[in-house]
Amino acid sequence: MYNNFMILSIPIKLLLSLLLGSVIGLEREAYDREIDVKTNNHNGHGSLGIRSFALITLSGTIAGLMEIKYFSLFLIISIAFMALLVSYYIIGSILTKDNGITTELAILLSFVIGIIIALDIFPIQLTIAIVIVLVMILSIKERLQLIVAGIKQHELHAFISYAIIALVILPFLPNISYSLSNLPGIYDVLTSLNINLGKISGIEIINPFNLWRVVAVITGVEVVGYLLQKTIGQKKGLLLTSIAGGFISSTSTTQSLANQSHKSKNINRLTGAAIFANLSSFVQHFLLIATVNSIFLVKNTPYLLTISLTSLIVGIYLFKRKGPPAGESPTNTAEQVQTEIFSLKPAMQFAIIFILVKIFSNIALVLFGETAFLITIIIAAFTGLDAVTINLSQLVGNTISYQVGMLAFILANAVNLLSKAGYSFIQGKREFALKFTLGILVIIIAGLFTLIPLFR
Repeated sequence: MYNNFMILSIPIKLLLSLLLGSVIGLEREAYDREIDVKTNNHNGHGSLGIRSFALITLSGTIAGLMEIKYFSLFLIISIAFMALLVSYYIIGSILTKDNGITTELAILLSFVIGIIIALDIFPIQLTIAIVIVLVMILSIKERLQLIVAGIKQHELHAFISYAIIALVILPFLPNISYSLSNLPGIYDVLTSLNINLGKISGIEIINPFNLWRVVAVITGVEVVGYLLQKTIGQKKGLLLTSIAGGFISSTSTTQSLANQSHKSKNINRLTGAAIFANLSSFVQHFLLIATVNSIFLVKNTPYLLTISLTSLIVGIYLFKRKGPPAGESPTNTAEQVQTEIFSLKPAMQFAIIFILVKIFSNIALVLFGETAFLITIIIAAFTGLDAVTINLSQLVGNTISYQVGMLAFILANAVNLLSKAGYSFIQGKREFALKFTLGILVIIIAGLFTLIPLFR
């Protein structure tokens, strides 16, 4: 029993149970009337409504109040209620040929809520919250049916796979860092070859928990991107689908839009959509850093806000510029980027890339200093920015300073953006490539201004 909330008087408890029961009954009665309208049933659906649910909750409260002094009476009332409920379900199923038990479960929960109010089992705020959630669940039946009807088997398998990755495997992995000196097999082989590991023998190679957490974060972002594709992207708007595609893969989305530029007359809209796709990637990097290093996030916030705001301005400018007459049908860029949520193979490929970036950047830092470290990070940015972003977030504040980490992140992002500009020349129409590159340069230059405070 909770001791940190106000104990209500008996009259207040009885009144509250009536009110909460009426709220539940109101939803049921409104739902039944809607069913009657759809089925053209003018005789009424015959289910329970406001009065019935108010009395059910009140009965639960009265029974609960008797529990301490009159337990046998409490037991009789509860058993009688359960018998009535079972009878109601059986008779209703026979007459209506409907085996659903949603209303019956709502009846049972309403009775239990009455008991909860009587016995002060939960704080009153939590009890009211339970009722609100119950009413919400009851009211979204058709919406849930539409959602369930739209779920495909491969989507269900993907969600289950992600649950295994994030909730089953991750919690049981050891949070221990392993270096070369901790790997006897590899260490012995290198030593037998007269290779002096020296300083690099203590470099962390892998931490199973941190590595798998990175995989969980990346696949989680892909799941969010897929959900955006399924909801926002279904509207088939070029801008919305490009934003959704950017959360999945800004590089792939840019390449897709570049390919479309050969057949499209409105290059400005395609270029603006590509800029917005990269704006989504900036938001993604914000989320990735937030999951690993909050201080590094704060340090990088001015830069991320600057490039995001610049991208927004450039994207709107390009998207709103007058093009040829309307007539082109928008393409669903997000669907071209990805047709499934995610698979474990790309996640494992990312894990390997992450480990390689981590090892080589750390070796460069230990053996050759910060300059070599920056060069390694910049080279790695050509393959993608996610691994670089998480690697930097883990290093700053420990192995490297925040100043070096911010410089590395800004330069790596600039290189990554320029690589996308290069893809646009290879795969897109020249006009698209030139406008996209110009927009990217404006974003990069605006971001570089945030480096000024680092060198004061």
